[in-house]
Amino acid sequence: MSKALSPLVYGCYLVIVKDAHKTSSMVCSWATQVSGRHILLCIGAQSETGSLLKEGARFSLNVLLRDQLPLAGLAGSKHSSEVDKLAGVPVTEKDGVVTLRRAMKTMTCRVLQFFDIAPDKATRGVLAEIVSPAEEQEGEPLLLDDVYRAESGGA
Repeated sequence: MSKALSPLVYGCYLVIVKDAHKTSSMVCSWATQVSGRHILLCIGAQSETGSLLKEGARFSLNVLLRDQLPLAGLAGSKHSSEVDKLAGVPVTEKDGVVTLRRAMKTMTCRVLQFFDIAPDKATRGVLAEIVSPAEEQEGEPLLLDDVYRAESGGA
C-alpha cells in the first residue's frame, strides 16, 4: 500500500486462525472496535488466512508491539502457504485459539458476519464478537507508519 493511501494512523494487528490442518496468520491494519463487544476488520479478499475465517470461526486478534516490526513485515508480505509466519514465535493455545505470548493486547474473537467493503470487492469486512477480554502487556504499539518507514528504509 502506498503511503499516500494512508492519511490516517493505524495500528498493526496480527490475526491468527487455526483450522484442522494448520495455523495461519496475517497482518490487519484496518481494525476498529465498533461497540463494547464488537470489532470490524477489513481484509483483502485474496488473503489465504482471511479465507479461513468463516461465520462462527474463532480467531485471535493481537495488537503488535513496536519491536515486533520483523513479525509484521513477514506476516504482511507472504502468504501462509509460502512460509510459516509463526516459526520461532512464542504462542499459546487455549480452546483451539492461538495467541501470541507477547503482544500489547490479545483477544479471542468469533466471526459473526462478512460483507463487501469496496466496490471492486477487493476488500471484505468482517464483523466479529470479542469473546474473551483483552489480555494486556506494557509496551508501545506498532503503527502502520512504522512499517511504511521500515519498508522505505527510513528510521
